[in-house]
Amino acid sequence: MLRVLKVLEMAWLLIGIFSLIMGAYEYNQHGLEISKWFFGGALVSGIFYGFRRRQRSKFQENEKAQNNDKQ
Repeated sequence: MLRVLKVLEMAWLLIGIFSLIMGAYEYNQHGLEISKWFFGGALVSGIFYGFRRRQRSKFQENEKAQNNDKQ
């Protein structure tokens, strides 16, 4: 489960970085009208990245606590 959470976290991070790069490119080429969608996508992916990161850290803490309880 931890591996899946890490993959999802990295996927959202990569989507956000890609969206920022494409937003900057489109802003330089066409202005704000088209690039605002890429910047909006970067914002949404940043929110999901934060959510997934928090979820993974809580999952790791719970796993660590369960392992300590078993010992």
